[in-house]
Amino acid sequence: MLVFKALESLMTVNGRLPVNVKVLIEGEEEAGGESIDHYVRTHPERLQCDAAFICDTGMPSKQIPALINGLRGIVYTEVEVRGAKRDLHSGEFGGVAPNPLHALALIIAKLKDAEGHIQIPGLFDKVRKPTEAEKEFWQNDPLHINESLLEEMGVSQFSGENEYPPIERISARPTLEVHGISGGFTGDGAKTVIPAVGKAKISLRLPPDLKSEEAFALFERRVKELAPPGVQVTVRNIHGGEAVLVPVDTPAIQAAASALKEVYGKEPVYLRGGGSIPIGALFDEILHASVVLMGFGLPDDNLHAPNEKYSLSQFYKGIRTVARFLQKMGE
Repeated sequence: MLVFKALESLMTVNGRLPVNVKVLIEGEEEAGGESIDHYVRTHPERLQCDAAFICDTGMPSKQIPALINGLRGIVYTEVEVRGAKRDLHSGEFGGVAPNPLHALALIIAKLKDAEGHIQIPGLFDKVRKPTEAEKEFWQNDPLHINESLLEEMGVSQFSGENEYPPIERISARPTLEVHGISGGFTGDGAKTVIPAVGKAKISLRLPPDLKSEEAFALFERRVKELAPPGVQVTVRNIHGGEAVLVPVDTPAIQAAASALKEVYGKEPVYLRGGGSIPIGALFDEILHASVVLMGFGLPDDNLHAPNEKYSLSQFYKGIRTVARFLQKMGE
């Protein structure tokens, strides 16, 4: 919305935009973005551009502007485990019947160990080594991002691969997370059922060079290897998207950096984002455009949680920044 208001402001004040702008709108990003993927691949000639601007990222705080120069890819899966042909009474069949929920627990526990190491052979073969500058930034944490993370989560310590700095873990390492488990009886009271079916939603975040289809194949093979006897396992690829790592020395990125400095009064920092915006990688691959990831979200915006919010001061600063970015592109 702040991008629309920036365009409206420029049109109102100047009567025209400083550059040609094509606006591409889609509403399926959280569901995989199949339609826009198809559109971009089918009609690249309609979308030719010098730069692709995506305003769906954030910054460490209201005082620290940022440009995102990397995003992870994603594979979102559903693992279904089937046991008996119907739900069973645990008094009659306990001890001999396969339990899909127990099978899921065994599989999940072996996909990632207690120290946070993902146990999927081949997954790390293509993980790109970070630059020395990135390693120094992650280790020293000059922006105190670690403190902010702990405060925002409301926990006293990090989990995961302790041999890697937390900032590296959330932005440049593969991750595996379980989002939900369903099956059996979950209502109030008691029901001694052995479920016939259990399901788990599991995703992996993927750093650059690790393709989603390759990662899914490795994940599916590992899940089936870990399945205990007596159950049938199906792994579905619900959606996936690729990672992107963009150079920061392009004219478009420098124009964005200059606009941020003008509005916020300081040079922006360059950070990798841990999330996934598959359309960014698509613009990079198909349109060969300079991808500018400049957003104004804050760490405490409660993304994907109750009471998700957006700062009004960031909204208005975002309007001014985007307007100046477009003006600088025109120059």
